[in-house]
Amino acid sequence: MIKSWKIIESNKHAQVGPFNIKKNRCCSPRTGKEHDFFVFDSPDWVNIIPITKHDKIVMVRQYRHGCRCVLLELPGGLVDNADKDPAETAKRELLEETGYISEDISLISKVFPQPAFINNLGMTYLANEVRKTSIQKLDDAEDIEVVLMDLQEIREMLLRGDIRHGQTAMALSFYLLMRKSIETKC
Repeated sequence: MIKSWKIIESNKHAQVGPFNIKKNRCCSPRTGKEHDFFVFDSPDWVNIIPITKHDKIVMVRQYRHGCRCVLLELPGGLVDNADKDPAETAKRELLEETGYISEDISLISKVFPQPAFINNLGMTYLANEVRKTSIQKLDDAEDIEVVLMDLQEIREMLLRGDIRHGQTAMALSFYLLMRKSIETKC
């Protein structure tokens, strides 16, 4: 049976904005040997699947510096310490990035996006019957294009590998499975 590794020592290695890099010295429960692991300590992340009353999904295109490319993705962002609940972050990010709001928001999944070296939780919220109420409220470092997508088009893009943002692909795949399961029961 796999057992947890005991942390012998943990030191902050570096801090960049809201992120910390920790160096953990851990002991293998199988061998008893010690090893160093670097852990990216990150705030939790939310993304939101906003669906209009006409069954369109509100998505965004934006440049991502890590991969140096423009990606199609769901609205989302880091959970802010000022937010009392990650659902508040989801609502805020939806409004800021798209200008849309919803009164019907629910949590549909929680995952560890990259548990090998990042310790944050990724949460996906579903927002039904979103409606546009304002313009985008972008930060100076954001340049976001809002795109309304048909569900069938999203299915095809996922199958072709055209949606390359990992957490977006996971969230939309989960949503499509969830939706298919509900439709099958009806």
